[in-house]
Parts: sequence; structure tokens; C-alpha cells
Amino acid sequence: MVMPAFDNLPDLSHWKTIQEFTIEQAALLLAGIDPYDYDDGLQAVRSGRHERWKLAWGLSEGIVSAIRRGVLTPVVCMGEEEKWNDWENAYFTHYEPIKTTDRTKEISKRKTIITRDSLFSWVEAERVDYAKKPKKETVILHQHAYSPNTRTIIDVEPEARKQSVPMLPLYEHKSEGLELVEEAIKQFWSTYDENDPATAPTKQEVMTYLKEKSVSNNLAEAVDMVLRPFSVRGVGRRKQTKTNG
Repeated sequence: MVMPAFDNLPDLSHWKTIQEFTIEQAALLLAGIDPYDYDDGLQAVRSGRHERWKLAWGLSEGIVSAIRRGVLTPVVCMGEEEKWNDWENAYFTHYEPIKTTDRTKEISKRKTIITRDSLFSWVEAERVDYAKKPKKETVILHQHAYSPNTRTIIDVEPEARKQSVPMLPLYEHKSEGLELVEEAIKQFWSTYDENDPATAPTKQEVMTYLKEKSVSNNLAEAVDMVLRPFSVRGVGRRKQTKTNG
């Protein structure tokens, strides 16, 4: 079953530079919901009956399951359990670090931390479906009545068109070089903003990272050259300078 497209997804570009998320934040983002809009996270979207609250909750349970199975490795795995406070005569939530295999406590969706890279790897490996905006299809209309060379380009929303069936089989090719390219994209280019050259990694950053993985100098340079847009050749993140006073 294919996830339907949503026209009303919020702008989430302010999350592009964030490399670590809680399970709750990751699930909300994958569901096309801005965590900043809901202080109480998953509980808030459910109580408010957000149209994608079930998607967000399902994704959060999927992330927890992936952590339990060892498919997704968290940076910090926090457990939670309800305990009784005699002084306040009420229950409270107790948090503490746990092993991913410890099933005596629930994995905390609000405190457990995962990285952007590990989240992307899980989404790709298990083909996790998440909320997306509809893609626009460009259609070229030829206006023969006035000039055979006149063309009008319009955008067509995909609701009216059927999913096309591939007529040819898809071929895949893998190599060590391609794996390095994919890894470098996730590590350095996933947060690149073409309108802000300063978000591009420096060549030295990429080279150092790849060489630490025992990659030859020539291959590291090739990977950097393939991924680096012409507009940012020789350009990268500026070091912040401290100002006195």
C-alpha cells in the first residue's frame, strides 16, 4: 500500500541542520508534523486528533521496534517507568539509561536519541513509507494554431494521473566507491543549502573523514569532486571568529 501524498505539509527546513533527534521528534517529522508546534509531542497530536497522528504513532513504534531488533542503533537509549512518590502522593516518570535488549522498562520516546544518518539508513533499508508532498508533473503543450514552435509549460498535480508501471526492469549496481559516495552524502551533504554556500563542507573535511576510513587520497578526492557542485568548488564552511568585547 502506497502512502498518499499530502498538500498541507509544513515547512520543515529549519530542521535541516539538526543531526540528532528523539524518537518522538523523528516520528513526527517523518509524519510531516513540526515537533516545535506541539510541546507535548505525540500525546498532543493524538489528543488534538491531528490528521496524521496515527501515522506518527505508528512510526514511533516502528523506530522502537527497530532499536529492539538491533536494526537502528541509538546514541543514547533511555528507559522509562512509572514510580510512586510518597511525598507528593502521585506517580512520576523515572528515566535511566538502559540496554536496547532490556525489556524490563519501556524505551523512552522522549529521551532516547538517534542520529539523522541512522534514521535515514533505517528508512532506506526497510523502505519505510513517510509523509510526502505530491510531485508536480511538467507537461509541454504545443500551440500549433499560431506557431509550431510555440510551447507552453504547465504543472499538473498528480491526483488526476495514475501511477505508471515501469516498462523495463530496474538495474542496480553496487561498488565500494558508490558506498563511499552515499556515505559522504549522508555525512556532509544532507544539510547543504544551495542558497547558502557556507553550508557546504570544505574539501579538507571530506578528505579527512574518508582518509580515516583508510580511503586512498585519489579516491577521496574523486568522491569530493563528484559530490561538490561547481558553484562551491573551493568554498565551504567558514570558521567562526571570536570578536573581542
